[in-house]
Amino acid sequence: MGERPEWTSEALKQFTAKNSPDFQWLEKPGRHQFRWRTLKGKWITAKRRIKNHDSFVKAMKKDAALDTYVSTSQWLDPIDLPRLNEHEKPAPILLDHLVVFDIDMEPFSISNLENARSAAVELISWIAENELDLSYSHATFSGSKGFHIFYRDEDREKFSIQNPREREQEVRTQRKALLERVIQANHPVDPLVTADTRRIIRLPGTIHGRTGWICSIVEKEELVKPLKEWIHLIPKHDLAVRMPRWNLKFPKFNLKNKNKISKKGTSDKFSIYLQVSSQVPGTPDRNVIITRINGNSNQITKKIESVISSLESKKIGPCAVWTDPEGALIMVPRAIPNSNIVKIAKNIGIGRFGYAIKKKGHSWVRMTPFSLQLMDGYLEPRGIYAIDAGRQCGHPWSNAHILLAEQLGHEFTNINGDIAGNPQVSSRIVQIR
Repeated sequence: MGERPEWTSEALKQFTAKNSPDFQWLEKPGRHQFRWRTLKGKWITAKRRIKNHDSFVKAMKKDAALDTYVSTSQWLDPIDLPRLNEHEKPAPILLDHLVVFDIDMEPFSISNLENARSAAVELISWIAENELDLSYSHATFSGSKGFHIFYRDEDREKFSIQNPREREQEVRTQRKALLERVIQANHPVDPLVTADTRRIIRLPGTIHGRTGWICSIVEKEELVKPLKEWIHLIPKHDLAVRMPRWNLKFPKFNLKNKNKISKKGTSDKFSIYLQVSSQVPGTPDRNVIITRINGNSNQITKKIESVISSLESKKIGPCAVWTDPEGALIMVPRAIPNSNIVKIAKNIGIGRFGYAIKKKGHSWVRMTPFSLQLMDGYLEPRGIYAIDAGRQCGHPWSNAHILLAEQLGHEFTNINGDIAGNPQVSSRIVQIR
């Protein structure tokens, strides 16, 4: 994410002084460790117990806190905790450890945050259905790419183990086993957070330094609703960046000298590149949406945003996006009847693609740059969009194009519904003067 707030030390200090973090969800805040990152990038660990806003401000002294965190563990003495592998000091007494799941969808955008919200709701439902020995505490919007889901551990037996090191190790072991079950159930959680007893998590009521949005507790009644119904209620700093709908950020494209000499002895009069067919192999009259987008970076961004918006309105998706040094490639790996796809192509602004299908029954689409000199860096995966539309899409998937997307770095998860055609996509090498 390129755009960031233009922070000043004074702005951050004023926010800290006037806005209290949310401590209510912590049973005993004074037993948790607090850390923050300053505007200069230095990490500071609190040297005193923090129980409320006043002690929080005193602990920070004159620091301008850009990001503020709290430990997921509760300790008898949270000050100057020794490291996990440090055995010269006595082991700290672990009193409790919150079970936290971190779900992020990059980059920062309304579309990705909605996907993260849906994933969080699915995880909460899965935990309830499996009757794990956990009680739901709350969920927080991180202030950027996703949500943190908090649970309390109702199994207290492990916290009564007398040896402090053995106690903490047993907690970690059980958390790892839980995390493995969650990941095997295909929930997109961060594998580094849940099992780590020394993990810190963003403190609700504080600024997310990269966006300016406030990390905020979200009631479960709101979380189950679409993001668009309540995102306006989430607070943000006056300097906060706008949350883009998709956050399509593409590099500068090389649109000049397409036919450069790329190797010694190779004439600049020739271009050699790879084409792939939109035809769903093994079907008589179905194609996928696949096309190149040309122009400068700003033009490409606007064109792709328009395409995605149109796809969403027609409940067609998902749409994968790649870029190379000359432009962008988009693909919706759905096996759509030709009569439908011609109309769709016209409506979403890729009429030439539809015209080719109408005249020839399919379209050959260039997959690589014109210049061999640019082949090394071609087709970098940039994201999958219109995911919600994909869940509502009734067209079958194209077997060949799903596999092609995977080979190019985009894997479509949660594929439901029919799969059409055979797995071998048609392609060809083209040489032109």
